Amino acid sequence: MNQEFLHRIEDIVTGLGYECVHAALRSDFGRLKLQVLIDTLGGINAGDCELVSGHINKYLDTLTDIPELGKGRYYLEVSSPGIERPLFKFGDYSAFQGREVRIRLSKLIDGRKSFTGIISKAECGIITLLCDGSEINIPFETVKGGNLVYRFENDKKINPKRRKH
Repeated sequence: MNQEFLHRIEDIVTGLGYECVHAALRSDFGRLKLQVLIDTLGGINAGDCELVSGHINKYLDTLTDIPELGKGRYYLEVSSPGIERPLFKFGDYSAFQGREVRIRLSKLIDGRKSFTGIISKAECGIITLLCDGSEINIPFETVKGGNLVYRFENDKKINPKRRKH
């Protein structure tokens, strides 16, 4: 049920024209929390979050198979992934080829569990990072977490123009 539920949330987000970066349902201090990270070219603003939140809430109001949701004992958080966007899927690493990332691993590679470098490629389940002047191949199954790295000096090179509303 949980995967089907999260796929429906993703469908709602993409149906509204946004990218669903991540959707997760978890317990947070005894209450269910539905966290949804959305993005779009040009960035996300409060109005975007409000729009997506409204559509998701309408869907949640129709549910009867998750008792906590039906009784309103949950909270919904819809937000931008932020400037140091987390990377969840292998496709995220491919999409951000050429960008600097920080990757945390579940096991040691070259005696380390953390790498920061530029994604030179991501294919066949392997992320290749240019790190400290050499390439390191990281199997995606060893990735515990990853995110983009923001550097102020590169701001004008990587940030697209913001939309005007």
